[in-house]
Amino acid sequence: MKAGLEALQTRHDPETAIADFRKVLEHTPDHYGATFQLAAALEAAGRRDEARPLWEKMVAMAESHQDTETAASARAHLAGDAAGASEAVTMQAGLDALYQRHDPAEAIVQFRKVLEHNPTHYGATFQLASALDAAGKRAEARPLWEKMLQMAEASKDIETADKARARLHSTP
Repeated sequence: MKAGLEALQTRHDPETAIADFRKVLEHTPDHYGATFQLAAALEAAGRRDEARPLWEKMVAMAESHQDTETAASARAHLAGDAAGASEAVTMQAGLDALYQRHDPAEAIVQFRKVLEHNPTHYGATFQLASALDAAGKRAEARPLWEKMLQMAEASKDIETADKARARLHSTP
């Protein structure tokens, strides 16, 4: 997952990200995060037709976890909705701020915007917690790591759950 996220969000290399997310899905076909990110990477590569079945799968997965916001986001991608596109642009701005410009304060602003409209956004929750940690705001990050742990466990995303647990054990 980490390599795919880095390829997509840091290096802006959707083709490498696609290969990495497909490897994750080979081992764990219903990996919540990898399904979402593979669909996003395919869209970033201009391969909307290939992304469509993954967005449909994401709607079903999100609904089965009662994650209405992620289901709505996936539906927006299916519809080509401007709100979904806007969310993706805001997420990318946050990722660029955090990982390219090393500006956690700006990243925090961007990820909070995403969470205002989509409170259960998986990636924004994780990234906001990471940005808060990077800004030295560990006490503020803690409830987000707790939320991330619950979301990751509910979706059987063991890798992300382990990361959230590690952050929780290292924060006051």
